[in-house]
Amino acid sequence: MDNLSRIKKRKKLAALSANVFRYFFLITVSYIVMFQLFYIFTYAFRDTVDLTDPGVVWLSKNYTLQHIKDAAKVLQYGKSVFNTVSIQLISGILEVLSCAIAAYGLARYNFFGKKLLFAMVLLTIAVPAQMIAVPMYLNYARFDIFGILGLIGKLTGKMLKPNLLDSGLVFYLPSVFGVGLSSGLFIFIYRQFFKGLPKEFEEAAAIDGAGPLQTFLRVILPSSKVAILTVFIFSVVWHWNEYYYSVLYFEDNYPLSVQLSLLNTSAASGGLDDNRGLTMAACLIFIL
Repeated sequence: MDNLSRIKKRKKLAALSANVFRYFFLITVSYIVMFQLFYIFTYAFRDTVDLTDPGVVWLSKNYTLQHIKDAAKVLQYGKSVFNTVSIQLISGILEVLSCAIAAYGLARYNFFGKKLLFAMVLLTIAVPAQMIAVPMYLNYARFDIFGILGLIGKLTGKMLKPNLLDSGLVFYLPSVFGVGLSSGLFIFIYRQFFKGLPKEFEEAAAIDGAGPLQTFLRVILPSSKVAILTVFIFSVVWHWNEYYYSVLYFEDNYPLSVQLSLLNTSAASGGLDDNRGLTMAACLIFIL
């Protein structure tokens, strides 16, 4: 009986220790996250006078909405939100479709060079954006399709190479053709998912007289809602956080990720040395 009671006490002590550690971990993580949000909220609505008052630490004495108004003006909020959302949604939808088509061929069909082609897709994940930034910039600055537009321009004597910079096409075109680091990753996700689907789906569709395209659209895609949702969310978040290419390609139609960095300049902050209120207000708008 003594041994049994000792074992029970040890189990209770172990369970108690596990619960204490679990709650300590959750409270610590919650504090780290909530502290950042609390800091943003307090400074976003804090008056400029309180920013330089050493007596004000957490709760402000004076509150104002001026920082929110100034931040919205500097960010060009309406225009920036439209640019950001349009890039996110259109690029996300295009990548969902183009990457699914490419991955379906790699997962369900056998053809010469299949492994080599898939290896090249995986290699695109390892290529840093900076390595291809300059060639892509030059191509977008004088866009041409296999030299066709240039040839037509020489024959007609007119310049037919449009400048695609500062437009959403710099993101839409790679999404259409499944090019780039993100598309390579999404093709890999799709391929692994398609390989796990039963072959009976396609066999049943073939018996019903469906061709490859009909099978893909009516059978495979409806059965891949989880993969589609995953790729779409990843694509939206990817383009939301895209900063490097946005700075490189855009001159005026900036998304929010670039507009937020403009607050670090003295011109955007009105020449103030302490622009924490404006910065935190912009972060709050960015989150919302």
